[in-house]
Amino acid sequence: MKKVYNNHPRKVGKDVQRRINALGVGQKMQDLPEELWHDSFRFYVKEDPTRKGGPNLRIIRLNPDDQALTVTGYIFNKFVHPDENRFITPREAARLQGFPDEIEFKGSLTSVQQQVGDAVPVELGRAIFKALLDVFLEYEPKQRVFNALSLFSGAGGLDIALEQVSQENGNHLNMFACVELDADRCETLRGYFDGNLNVFQEDISKLNAQAILQSCGKQAKDVWLVYGGPPCQSFSQAGKQKGASDSRGQLIFDFLRFVGDIRPPFFMMENVSNLKGIDNGRLLAKIVKRIDELDYRVVYATLNAADYGSPQKRRRLIFLGSRKDLPIRAYLPPPTHGAGRSLFNLKPYKTIGEAFAGLPSPDYQPVDLSDNHLGGLEDD
Repeated sequence: MKKVYNNHPRKVGKDVQRRINALGVGQKMQDLPEELWHDSFRFYVKEDPTRKGGPNLRIIRLNPDDQALTVTGYIFNKFVHPDENRFITPREAARLQGFPDEIEFKGSLTSVQQQVGDAVPVELGRAIFKALLDVFLEYEPKQRVFNALSLFSGAGGLDIALEQVSQENGNHLNMFACVELDADRCETLRGYFDGNLNVFQEDISKLNAQAILQSCGKQAKDVWLVYGGPPCQSFSQAGKQKGASDSRGQLIFDFLRFVGDIRPPFFMMENVSNLKGIDNGRLLAKIVKRIDELDYRVVYATLNAADYGSPQKRRRLIFLGSRKDLPIRAYLPPPTHGAGRSLFNLKPYKTIGEAFAGLPSPDYQPVDLSDNHLGGLEDD
């Protein structure tokens, strides 16, 4: 049997274990008896005068016949396994993100969790790159290789998607370099691609596009596609939503600076759907204006990864840019999956149960809640 990497959940204290044990399939914190609620959850639901909207989930047992909510770096103390009384492992979360089992995420458990949670679902990336490759081949049907540069590569969700599409479609797409700041993510990339990839651990805000091209023996005219996902914490609901006032929010414009310096025929940029509402839409308008100034046409929309075969209801804002001098432009991929009968012959949504199928249970013993085994356990 092949080795399964990163397949161990976080340990929990007795109070958390009691909540886990009491959860039915699909149930959340608010479905538990109140005496099992976390103190902060109780305050939020019953006492917080500033509360708006519904309660934070805090904890949920996954339904094997449904799709997961958005995987983030914080679901490892939120998503409970459908059948076992424990939180899910990074490997199970990686299955929800579409990562192949062969990838080993490097670094501490916290780092691994963030790497998995920050990634773009591989299935969504595959649909996007397949649509782009169709456009490339329509424009230049005799072209053998279309070179691509990956920025803000993370642990490689988009990069693995591009590699898979290329292997399945004549090896036309060639990702020649990845640029990523975090050391653990760079090691994850190097390990998966077995050293056969230029991985640059660099701060893009201080990096010149020409320096990357020269290091790889490429010229700007050789590059067909620049793609990536600038850090989204400043726009996400899980973060503090500081938007462009957060230094990370400015990295979108560093991505566009690379596009402007290289001027590839096409680019793809992704981010959280929340970006559209930042500053009442002014940030989005600023981004679109900058793209226009660079002489690119752009289409953008929020796509749900579940509509493309992911077992996860993760929404991402996708920008596809085409240089204005081209007679052809990029388009967003139509959904391939859906619920129930469809006039468009959509495949059924992929479920959590299907994603977890074949994974061995981790070597893990839940907390013993008997009276003789409670000493030394920490509360949450």
